[in-house]
Amino acid sequence: MITIVSALLLTSCQDVGDNKPLLSNSKKKQPIIIVNRNRHLNIPEFWMDRIENSDKVIMNQKEIESFNKNTAHTKHTLNFFKEINKAYGSSWVRKSILGNYEGIKSSVRYFEDGNKITQMFYANVKEILNLDGILNKSVKTRYALTTAYANQKIIPTGLSLLKKKDQIHFDRNQNSALDLATPVAILHTSDDGLWHYGIGPTSSGWIRSENLAFGEREEILNYINSKSFVITTAAKTALSIGGKYHDYMRMGVRLPSILKLDDMTMVMIPTADDNGNLVLSNATVKTADVHKGYLAYTPKNILTQAFKFLHAPYGWGGMYGEQDCSKFLQEIYATVGVKLPRNSMSQSNVSEAKLELSGLSRTSKQTFLRTTAMVGGSIIHLKGHIFLYLGEYKGESYIIHTVWGASSRHYALGRTAVTSLNFNDYMGKIDRLTNITLE
Repeated sequence: MITIVSALLLTSCQDVGDNKPLLSNSKKKQPIIIVNRNRHLNIPEFWMDRIENSDKVIMNQKEIESFNKNTAHTKHTLNFFKEINKAYGSSWVRKSILGNYEGIKSSVRYFEDGNKITQMFYANVKEILNLDGILNKSVKTRYALTTAYANQKIIPTGLSLLKKKDQIHFDRNQNSALDLATPVAILHTSDDGLWHYGIGPTSSGWIRSENLAFGEREEILNYINSKSFVITTAAKTALSIGGKYHDYMRMGVRLPSILKLDDMTMVMIPTADDNGNLVLSNATVKTADVHKGYLAYTPKNILTQAFKFLHAPYGWGGMYGEQDCSKFLQEIYATVGVKLPRNSMSQSNVSEAKLELSGLSRTSKQTFLRTTAMVGGSIIHLKGHIFLYLGEYKGESYIIHTVWGASSRHYALGRTAVTSLNFNDYMGKIDRLTNITLE
């Protein structure tokens, strides 16, 4: 009887029918409500059961450390806080800030309300850059930790700046978003004192002064390298101070841990005094939302973490406290200690274990995915987008990704979803397969 029931379950699982987004035959654009008609595709265990050993360690922590060093020292797409220079040439700092400003000015045309950006606006921003304040031959580095979720901007303004009218979900001034306790090397301050320009782990930009606490280099190093630590493993982890909600963190944030209190864990977080100086304070998180130390880098853990984002909304550069395609991968892999770069192209180039797919036929691409890709350990790139490989089902390759995904037939998907690589003809567009391994 047990054998018969198991067979029936397997058959019902695999015979649901077409696994494409559910759309009508209408010629009008329509929203995608149901992405997969087969509901089983939306659960990580479905994909885990299709591989030989989902608990197999892909890289141990020593190998992950080597991987991260390669990303920083060979690929130059990751910054270790301990290796930040104590001073930078003033011409380099000025050039970096001005280059960002000129890039925005030449390509961005509209405010969020649809009005055109005026030259006067950009002239005022250039004054705020305070380039004349960079007087000495070198700029002494100051050190800080973020005290809250902080947007990192290309130029120092909180206004949304759009390339095209009504593209309100794509603020081109949004460079990234930094979670609480992110170390930043500060190199300059805006003329009004409201913004600081600094180097983060994977990107540089302007951060609101109110979201930073300044401390000594050694103090911050000791904090971020604490041997007793937890990693946030929920898509969002609430943080409380004195029993009251303080902020939330996205997945993969590392915090020094103090002790476990029943279903809560006490952690140490950065706060600022009235003068903006670093003060380390106690806070609590749900124990169920964190893991003591890094998770093991296994297919099972990567898939489990990835599916925690299922249906989460898309957030360009961390807008709305969410994530885009590359931040989605950053957060997942951070839980096992792997540090990925900020943008999709850099992520696809992070390992030497990569395969160039551009120019190949769809059949050849499918063959290479079947023979080379690792479930939970491979990411796939196409121009402007990147995603996690899930495996093959009924002759089709599947992925999970945080995607905008608009097309001529349907409106933007705008969320994290499981789709076939035939979604929006991704199979024809993919150009690189990268295994997150040393070799």
